[in-house]
Amino acid sequence: MVLKQAAEVGDAVKALLTEEELTVEQMSMDLNISKQLGSHIKNDRRRMQQDIAKQSIRVYEDSPEYIGELLYEFSDGYTSPVLKGPAIERHRLAVEANAERELSEALEKIRTVCLAKPPSIVDENEKEGIAQLMDELLEARAFIDNLNMMLEKDYGIPIKKRIRKLLPQWKAKGWI
Repeated sequence: MVLKQAAEVGDAVKALLTEEELTVEQMSMDLNISKQLGSHIKNDRRRMQQDIAKQSIRVYEDSPEYIGELLYEFSDGYTSPVLKGPAIERHRLAVEANAERELSEALEKIRTVCLAKPPSIVDENEKEGIAQLMDELLEARAFIDNLNMMLEKDYGIPIKKRIRKLLPQWKAKGWI
């Protein structure tokens, strides 16, 4: 995976400005860019460049959903999107219930899909079952990622700080 050099992030910027009660001028000053460029980025007339995105993530590190949207756009869809469609209730209890449901569905699919066969001898039907397993895992990951973003925002517990705390344990277990 290669990160994009630039991405359209107008919706993310608009949400950030609303959430943080910022003006385009304030954001532009925070990011050391012209007010005109800030306005163009907000309105998707210009794409945000990677260096501005990095600075933006540092400056607005207390806005996990904004960071999540930037990561999703710059990774070209490799990371989980911020789930905020009309069918999503943006409350931690609702997202927790969805994460639990999606995890259960993923675990059930893990139990039913056989991964013991070497990939070179899997038939098309079995491959489709594996693709469905991946779909369930991705749906669970999306809700888990969104729940973590909400917990960070609501409780002020940074995801990055938690990961840094866990890294030595993961290394000790030989996971990384």
